[in-house]
Amino acid sequence: MDNKENKKIKERLFKDRPLSGIALNEFERPTNDYNTNIRRFCISLGLVSPGESRIAIVYLLDILLKARKKRPEGLDSYEIIKELYKRKIKIVYANILRDLRKLIAVGLVEKRNSLYRIKENLKLDEIITSFIKPYIIDRMLGKIEEYAKSIDRAN
Repeated sequence: MDNKENKKIKERLFKDRPLSGIALNEFERPTNDYNTNIRRFCISLGLVSPGESRIAIVYLLDILLKARKKRPEGLDSYEIIKELYKRKIKIVYANILRDLRKLIAVGLVEKRNSLYRIKENLKLDEIITSFIKPYIIDRMLGKIEEYAKSIDRAN
């Protein structure tokens, strides 16, 4: 192995890769419009960019929220696609899977036995206070504080 190849491998090994990420956005108080609220909820958690027209993830979250009572065990991806097509929303299967992975990564959805459901069939505010805030946001803020202290010590 020559020096160039060795250097190239080191460059790949030491790239800064986040363990997880969440972008928070704040809006005015919720309205009485369910669709606006769910869209703003997704934008607030960084699942959708403000002004983005392709908001499949919002539809997926809505489907899973509404299925929570009828099908507590969850829905498989085929049932989700069927529901999207009933609503005349056509989304490529790969994009549906990608958006489901995003919902899982944020902690809103879980996958059990090839079925997707809202995490433990809890209400969204319970998920935020029980899982997202302590395990994602507080942990991230703790690491950011560690970086800040390290930087302050170095200066």
